[in-house]
Amino acid sequence: MKNPQDAVAALKWFHAIDFGEIASSGRFEAGKPQNTTLYATFEFLQAMELAGARVLDIGTCDGIVAFGAHKLGAKSVAVDAHDNPAFHLAREILGLTIDYTPNVQIADLLDKFGRGSFDVIVCAGVIYHMLMPMQAFTETRKMLRDGGYLIMETPYDHTEKRAILHFNGIEKIVPEPLTYFVPSRSALVGMANLSGFKLIATRVLTGPRRITLLLKAMGRKELAADAATPPFVVQMLKRDTCDNEFRFRQLEQTPVETAAVSVHWVPEYREIVAATEAVTFPYHPPIDRPAYGSTRFETAKGNTKVL
Repeated sequence: MKNPQDAVAALKWFHAIDFGEIASSGRFEAGKPQNTTLYATFEFLQAMELAGARVLDIGTCDGIVAFGAHKLGAKSVAVDAHDNPAFHLAREILGLTIDYTPNVQIADLLDKFGRGSFDVIVCAGVIYHMLMPMQAFTETRKMLRDGGYLIMETPYDHTEKRAILHFNGIEKIVPEPLTYFVPSRSALVGMANLSGFKLIATRVLTGPRRITLLLKAMGRKELAADAATPPFVVQMLKRDTCDNEFRFRQLEQTPVETAAVSVHWVPEYREIVAATEAVTFPYHPPIDRPAYGSTRFETAKGNTKVL
């Protein structure tokens, strides 16, 4: 490539990616912290021993999570609902060989990759765009190896203690028309438990209000015996679900390998303030890196244009 700067400048970007002497512009205003909703994802991935681990980045967008995980030693696989020119360009400039499958939904992935194909799955900025958000948990659980990890990130209702899944078209918790459902924290944890995950750690971004959960794939007997699992969820687990799309006994009849990944100790809970967070994730640029290209947001405040 003769002039990466011109190529980067010609595209619209969602992620700010460090290309060395230049960076892509990211989705926020120049001079402000970029990639902020991924800060917790970065932290969790950096706490893992990823050498040789298979990591799936769902909704990869421009690819920074997949690229960074690769740099940390993982065998990265990236998928998205759209074919993004920025991903292709970034991968070329960085000289990476990462498998990329565009134009797929979460419901398509099991047929493509198979049961127990990954050690770690990242699902950041995806679940609230889904018409059937529970699939973000059940489908990833099928693709994870035993003891593997799911990193789930989403906007959430920080004021709600109940296990609520808001329909955003009525509540308008997030002023963006491509956001369909906004969960409370307890709803997320409950859906995770019912899908075969134990909560390991929580990160809360103070602005914008986002939450990231680090979840470990476990068997239902282990979850039922765990004191942190709510008593009535235990009853659900013991009976198994009555939904043919996800049943524990089907998982138990097809055993898979144990995940080839471990996690260093991380605090169970932490709040993240973007302006003061020290971020060292691979390919995340310093704030003073010259940035080129334009944002993929419709307006300065996001995808909020009134049609």
